[in-house]
Amino acid sequence: MLVKVMSIFNCNSDQLFNEIKKSKSLFYIAEPLVKFVEVENHLIPEFWEEGKYLIKMYILGFIPFGSQWIIISMDDDIKNIRDNGYSKIIKKWDHNVYLKDIGNNRTLYADTIEINAGILTLFIVLFANIFYRFRQKRWKKLINNKFDYEA
Repeated sequence: MLVKVMSIFNCNSDQLFNEIKKSKSLFYIAEPLVKFVEVENHLIPEFWEEGKYLIKMYILGFIPFGSQWIIISMDDDIKNIRDNGYSKIIKKWDHNVYLKDIGNNRTLYADTIEINAGILTLFIVLFANIFYRFRQKRWKKLINNKFDYEA
């Protein structure tokens, strides 16, 4: 099943794409709905690089949801970052972030996620709809605070 959530952000698409490449942005925009924790021997770099990363997930910051592989690929030319991840529960989590400069210092931001979790797919899709709307609100807050993660 496919989830798609879009927003228009008041910022430059190049600047936003640079922020998306920072791993700390994932931790910031996901909390408190989802907390990601690095797994020993699978440390996440300061800036995402193409590769495979293992993380632990906690719903609401404390409910264990198992480990998830994050498999990153990027296309700087079209401002796309992809996580083609999976876990024991979620067989397919193909998440793409697309950015498009729409002029006047505004950016169209789109999250598209293709999900397959077997009989749990519908529940995971419902959660993903909530989660990605929440993430985009967190992005708006971060943009309004001029990418100050402490504000």
